[in-house]
Amino acid sequence: MSSECSFIKVSYVIFFGLILAGLWAAFIWVMLGKPSSVCPPSVTPPPSSAPSTPTPTHCPCLNNGICQNGVCFCTDEWKGEVCEIANFCNSSTSVSLTFDRILIGYSGYSKEECEENTANAGIPKATRRCLLEAGVLTLSEPVLMDCNEGLDRLVEQVTNATGDELVKIASNTQMLTSQPEKLTVNNITTAADIANRILTRAKGNESEMAAVAAVTTISQLLDAKDAAFENNDVAIVAKSLTETLEAFSLENSNNITGVVQPNLAVQSLTVNSSLMQGVQFTALRGENDTLISKRIEINSNASNLIMDRNAEVQIFLNFTTVNNTDGQLGFVLYQNDKFFRSRFYSSTIKMNRRVISGSFSAGVLNSIDLLFVPNYNSSGISFYDYACVFWDYTLSDWNTEGCTKTSDDDKILKCHCNHTTNFAVLMTFKNNYKYSKPLEVISIVGCSFSMAGLLITVLFYIITRKSRKQILTIMLVSICISLLIFNIIFVIGINNPNPSNMTKSSMSRDNNQLSTDLYIKPDKGYCTFFTALLHYFLLATFVWTLLYAVQMFLLLVLVFSYLPSYFTWTVIGFGWGVPAVIVAVTLGASYRINNPLNYRQEEFCWLAALDIQGKFDISKPMLWAFLLPMALILLCNFAVFVCVLIRAIFKKNSKLTSTKRSSYKKKLLGSFSIAIILGISWVLGYLMLIDHRESQEVFSYLFCILNVTQGFQIFIFFTARSKTFRKSVSSAFSSLSVSNIFWHSINFDMKRFKTTSSRETYKQFEPSTTSAFTSTST
Repeated sequence: MSSECSFIKVSYVIFFGLILAGLWAAFIWVMLGKPSSVCPPSVTPPPSSAPSTPTPTHCPCLNNGICQNGVCFCTDEWKGEVCEIANFCNSSTSVSLTFDRILIGYSGYSKEECEENTANAGIPKATRRCLLEAGVLTLSEPVLMDCNEGLDRLVEQVTNATGDELVKIASNTQMLTSQPEKLTVNNITTAADIANRILTRAKGNESEMAAVAAVTTISQLLDAKDAAFENNDVAIVAKSLTETLEAFSLENSNNITGVVQPNLAVQSLTVNSSLMQGVQFTALRGENDTLISKRIEINSNASNLIMDRNAEVQIFLNFTTVNNTDGQLGFVLYQNDKFFRSRFYSSTIKMNRRVISGSFSAGVLNSIDLLFVPNYNSSGISFYDYACVFWDYTLSDWNTEGCTKTSDDDKILKCHCNHTTNFAVLMTFKNNYKYSKPLEVISIVGCSFSMAGLLITVLFYIITRKSRKQILTIMLVSICISLLIFNIIFVIGINNPNPSNMTKSSMSRDNNQLSTDLYIKPDKGYCTFFTALLHYFLLATFVWTLLYAVQMFLLLVLVFSYLPSYFTWTVIGFGWGVPAVIVAVTLGASYRINNPLNYRQEEFCWLAALDIQGKFDISKPMLWAFLLPMALILLCNFAVFVCVLIRAIFKKNSKLTSTKRSSYKKKLLGSFSIAIILGISWVLGYLMLIDHRESQEVFSYLFCILNVTQGFQIFIFFTARSKTFRKSVSSAFSSLSVSNIFWHSINFDMKRFKTTSSRETYKQFEPSTTSAFTSTST
């Protein structure tokens, strides 16, 4: 018999140990090693450009061209009616230097890099351009770089440099900035200063190559990290650089009519006053966000803005020349707004905002019309409103003065302005939320059972409070009350009653300044109120389970004979006060009436957890105000549960004789009851974060079933199994066994029909383990 008992003990330890250790191991793995499961959805690239003439409905597009509505849309490397004409220079070799394919107008870099023992290790040794001259593709001669030259030395040389020296400095600066992701703030400011000086001096044919290299350098700077442009020194040099580019676009004395690089396009134009009505600049959509020469078009004799369905940006300048003088125009298009960092307009959505400048000389401006086509991923957001703005160099920020909105279509944004400078549209979007569905039957039924069981348990423990220690009643009743209130609030308040998806695009006619690119509906308080209540009572529930675990540890593991007199009031203050402090700190730190979503979620009324990209954000209150406190509490409860479980299984009882199997059965039930009251099953909530879909579904159903019925489980194990409760219920039903029915003054006594019953009593050998059952004989 002793060997059988030892086997049972070991089996219990192994069974519970494996289950609980597995749960916590999985929890730790999920929290520390879980990869991000949220990936930005793919975006179908728009067509690269529109051909000059349409083709028949069936178009045999070559070189991976896409046929849409009978028209071939070519990739960046090809052009022509059916994408048959190369838009690149082939791979080349020159003086032991090798270059890959280079698009027309772009610069390419050699595969050979500076050696490790040089100051510019890893930087390409040479660069060359692909040119289209008189319809023939040609490659410029490679320009070699000094692998020990630095930007600080180049900026000192540029002031007195002329001719070939200026070209050398410009090319070296271009190559030193060819890896923009590695550039520091000092690199950016120095390179921008060099480019600024070169463009200021770029007058005459000998400076054409230097000017092109300087524009290429600026284009590369626009690929540097966003954080670098928050620096004040970078902002100052960026202001000077944009002003210089605007002036450079009006200088046609160097015969540079256009330079197009991936992030920057500069176009110059001289228009005959006798033919001019207006000039239109168009940048067509492509397969990616980069600019390319074949997608830049200029109409020098337009009467008004002619909308191109494939355009991404268009600007139309209508002005009148003075004294029959030819007009000089300049356009500058920036692929993004990194040179225009606003202090008042905050951006949270990752998207490029193109900025375009239109300038003229020798004339009087009549009007400017602009068109912008928003390019964003519409799977998670939808358009809400926009503002037509220009860059005010006095304010060093965006301004709406002198511009009006002229669009009623959120797919095409139009503006009208009465002055020239750098223009853009600031857009605001709203999230497309997927709101939670009403609670399913399993949740409603489970919560209903839990609420009923918790209410009965509270009433029973209050009525019978004199039969047990006061502290035990306070703890169990507090757990049940907080869990009961949480379930009630969960059922009636978890769904957001005021979804912002009902808010339609405003598209107001007023051209008002915007403060952010993400529209957040001002809080009406309902959902935030229920979020705070849910947060408080769920935290309170688990703080009380922690106190219950501490009490068990003191009495059963450390075997305290009694607890201090101040213990009761201490646990009351701790149990209800600590959750209140956490909720108050959370509200104060993260809630703002104009931005409630930093505190709560929009889809349902609970703490915020994800960022705008749908990824878990550690700065949101879900982590530090709920998950971490819950994890600490569950870890402590788990440790106490294991200690109590081991002590209960291995504790010797000399009074046991022949009913050890029944004793171990009672200990097993007792272990389950402790696990329930300590909330151990809530560990499954952390396991729901696992990426594996099938496992996630299993843990989701287990979590739902075990936790929505937690109150009912407490009722079963702590109330229904109580002798006092069973006796009270038995007495209540016994009182209904005799009844008198009156019918037309005839009395029927039901006692005569009562069946004879005998009461049998079975007594176990363990003290205070008596069970009574009533059997009915027919």
